[in-house]
Amino acid sequence: MSESEIKIVKNYINQVKQKLPEWLKWKEEELKDILDDLEAQLYSEARVISGEVELTDADIKEAIGRMGTPESIAKLYKKRGTPKFYLTQELFGFYLRTLLFFFAVIIFINIITAVFKFFFIVWWEVLGGMFSGIWIGCLVATIVITIVFVYFSMEGFLPEDFGLIPKRLAIIFPFTFNGDYMAETRSYTKQHIEKARMLGKEKLASTKARVEGRLAESRALREERRAEAKLYRKQKLEEAKQKRLFKKTQPVTISELIFGIFAGLIFGLFLIIQPFSVTGIMLPTFLDWLKLFGFLILVGALFDLIRLVIGVNNYTGQQVFLIIGALYSISYIPVFLLLLNQPEIFPISLFSGGNILIIPYDPSNITYIVYFWVIIVIIIGIIGGMIGNFVKVGKYSKLKKAY
Repeated sequence: MSESEIKIVKNYINQVKQKLPEWLKWKEEELKDILDDLEAQLYSEARVISGEVELTDADIKEAIGRMGTPESIAKLYKKRGTPKFYLTQELFGFYLRTLLFFFAVIIFINIITAVFKFFFIVWWEVLGGMFSGIWIGCLVATIVITIVFVYFSMEGFLPEDFGLIPKRLAIIFPFTFNGDYMAETRSYTKQHIEKARMLGKEKLASTKARVEGRLAESRALREERRAEAKLYRKQKLEEAKQKRLFKKTQPVTISELIFGIFAGLIFGLFLIIQPFSVTGIMLPTFLDWLKLFGFLILVGALFDLIRLVIGVNNYTGQQVFLIIGALYSISYIPVFLLLLNQPEIFPISLFSGGNILIIPYDPSNITYIVYFWVIIVIIIGIIGGMIGNFVKVGKYSKLKKAY
């Protein structure tokens, strides 16, 4: 068998692998069995077409045409779950628990913020702000989580595909969910995979009937198979080596997300509550700027919390929220440009020991020049962070291809 024929088959198998649903890609053994079975069927069909003579590129391409497009094969494995509205019945309970979990986080954050504000603001304004924050936060969480779960339903995800997360949420919100239910979904998954595999085999039933009567492998064919098996083992060893290398270079780690969540929540609340504000040292305009900056940091921490919940091994989910985070970082730039255009509000006297009272808006003044370039460096750092997010998205794409 020529190298070009092997390349055509491998490209077709890789295209099928990319089109398969994400939940199946997480199950390495099932995925390997499905792809190996598909490759064996493809070679069998090609040998029937060639009339048991040496295979050619045309035989392989015709066999691929009979097998069907990668999309049609992958579609067999996406029909998992019982439709309910735009979500599947199996995911609906997990969806409700996820909503309740994030609602609880949002309510907790707003209550903590309100408790601190009671010392500085009249109580009716605090209550109004708290209820407004809860309403907006819950609305945004509902929209984002619903979009994510609609995607999961379209891809055929079930609660078992998310590991321990559904079980732990079920402990917190125990309704219509138990261990028997998870066992049933796992059994359903195995049945679905087997059913999809059988549907694929039925497409080639007539071909296999012809193959059974005509396949009488010669010694040359056996030698060729031995060579193919040797090459296949070598490729598998190389793939395993590449997988180990990819695992060592995970774009995002759990510790990184946990640090981002705690740092963002603490620092964001600190800037919003402002226990350090003293009349006469900082201007009210600058204090308002700090509140806005703290709010942006707090929302960024909530994004990290969502990424932690979906898991660092959920490559597609991490890619989606890395892109959202990169786009969200753009909001920091106008905030710092506002500070750049109003240098007089910055409390420079705190950092200069009282030697400099105010930063004049004068491009020829050395204090303003230093202040200007510090802000520019911060903006460049924000842009660098955005680029870093897109680099991580690219790394996740490579990981998805590797697995």
